[in-house]
Amino acid sequence: MKRNFILIVTVLALSLSWLGCNKSGKPTGKLAEPSTFTPPSGPVQLKVKWPMGQRIVQAMDMKMKMAINVPGQPAPMKQDMTMGQQYGLTVLKENPDGGHEVEMEFLNARIGLESGGKTVLAYDSAKASSADKQDPAAEMFGQLVGAKIQFFLNASNEVERVEGAKELVDRLSSGGQANGLATLKDSLFSKDRLKEMLSANRYLPPTAVQPGDTWAVKQSFELGSLGTLATDFDCTFVKWEMHGERNCARIELQGTFNSTPGTNANPAGMSVSLLNGNSSGVTWFDPELGNTVDTTMNQDITMVMNVPVNLGAKPGAPVHTQAITNQLNQVVNMKLVSVK
Repeated sequence: MKRNFILIVTVLALSLSWLGCNKSGKPTGKLAEPSTFTPPSGPVQLKVKWPMGQRIVQAMDMKMKMAINVPGQPAPMKQDMTMGQQYGLTVLKENPDGGHEVEMEFLNARIGLESGGKTVLAYDSAKASSADKQDPAAEMFGQLVGAKIQFFLNASNEVERVEGAKELVDRLSSGGQANGLATLKDSLFSKDRLKEMLSANRYLPPTAVQPGDTWAVKQSFELGSLGTLATDFDCTFVKWEMHGERNCARIELQGTFNSTPGTNANPAGMSVSLLNGNSSGVTWFDPELGNTVDTTMNQDITMVMNVPVNLGAKPGAPVHTQAITNQLNQVVNMKLVSVK
């Protein structure tokens, strides 16, 4: 179980830029109302809106298939993983300079792993039980539900400050077994990772656009001791399209990933590097609501993980690692559930 869990959290750290969540069900609130927006004949600014007092709920869902090549084993180890979480965003304050203060609350979380056709891990905060305390992953995700983070955005919707990140890591470390995963929590829930969770609209253009226009989006994400993940996307505004009840801009995406190791040694002896990574997807942005209502991404990634194999050794003993190659495909969906 230890090795399986190390693989889970390693992949999770790299996947947080498009983390997945609980099935959202039918849209509610303003999202369920017919759109009154009429697409203009010329360029339009696709920009996020944060009306004072607004509360939105976002849901994400990720399904991942992995083929893990372990030295000494004749065939790859097949694993299927699902991960999910849902969170609410409430606009607490609008500043005179156009910035906003937004509070994020984690509403639910789930994670599942099957290896060789057998269930290795299954946790759903909506179905939590006392048995979850025996599993470090379930214990950690259970502590996540109900946590709140404050984001301070400028007029350009860039996150300038995050409050509550340290308190979140402390909260996740409050359990007995989960406490041993503190190093990984620093990577999974660092300020940079939390910022990305507020960036569902990261692929929007910097200037006004119209169908046929393209633009590039380059970003890098710090993963703590696991290093830095860089993404390079080409985005195309294909057309105006009805998506559910909403009149949206359909934006198609093509991109690549690469990573660089961290400058500081990981105390747990773990490192991750991407040999190659490609991604394609589509996102629908609603100018009337000022929000992305749906995004689907398909990602193919090959990575090498140097995983410690003697975690149970005495304190101070040298950490021995094993190089494991992981070829994975993940399908990620981010969906706006409600706007009120």
